[in-house]
Amino acid sequence: MMRRSAALWVVAALAAVATVALPAAHAQAPAARSFDVLQLNLCHSGSADCSSDGRAVDSAIALIQQRRPDVVTLNEVCASDITRMTSETGYLWEFTPAGDESTGGPRACRDGRGDYGIAVLAHPDLGAGGAPIERQYAAQDATTEQRVLLCVPFSTVAACTTHLSATDARVAAEQCRELSGVATALNAETVVAGDFNLVSGGSPDVQECVPNGWYRKDDGSVQHVLAMDVFHFRRAETLPVDGSDHPGLLVETDR
Repeated sequence: MMRRSAALWVVAALAAVATVALPAAHAQAPAARSFDVLQLNLCHSGSADCSSDGRAVDSAIALIQQRRPDVVTLNEVCASDITRMTSETGYLWEFTPAGDESTGGPRACRDGRGDYGIAVLAHPDLGAGGAPIERQYAAQDATTEQRVLLCVPFSTVAACTTHLSATDARVAAEQCRELSGVATALNAETVVAGDFNLVSGGSPDVQECVPNGWYRKDDGSVQHVLAMDVFHFRRAETLPVDGSDHPGLLVETDR
């Protein structure tokens, strides 16, 4: 009887251990969270035919407030636009002016609205960004506008934007390859968005500058979002932007 009781005690103990261990064996991975990127070209230098006396900025603010993307990338904006947009949305920001070859300084918007360039806005949940990477491209076209790139590292992700040459597709392709090299060297989960002035299936083809392990989504034209494949693509949507000749491009992902 003593031997039988001991055997039963061992069986009960093993069963208890198995019961305790079972939840650990079935522990679930952390749920993926959404990560959305909104690309906007606001055509707001004041010198282009598509400029609209601020309507595009109004429209951009409304889209950010409605959709609350994690990252907003902006092209053809003025420094004063960014001041207003961040004040009204609460987003963090980095701005880089395009260069002006004729003056050797930053390119300016008309009507005293400050420098003209590109920007990255970030939802406050991303936290303050680290030191940005700002660079004029080695390849430039024959116009006086010197095209630039901007990358901003945040605590867990990085975001880059650019506006590539509009007059020379070969130069735009060289700039795109330089941008890809900078983005892949960031050692972070990274998204890139902007107006590349290149199209899928064109000559040169924008797909040629997409790094290995990344994917690309577009607005059906020259605006693109490139993302590392850790950002699991869900859907893309084009959104009307009043006062701009470009729609907004919203790419929704999970990471």
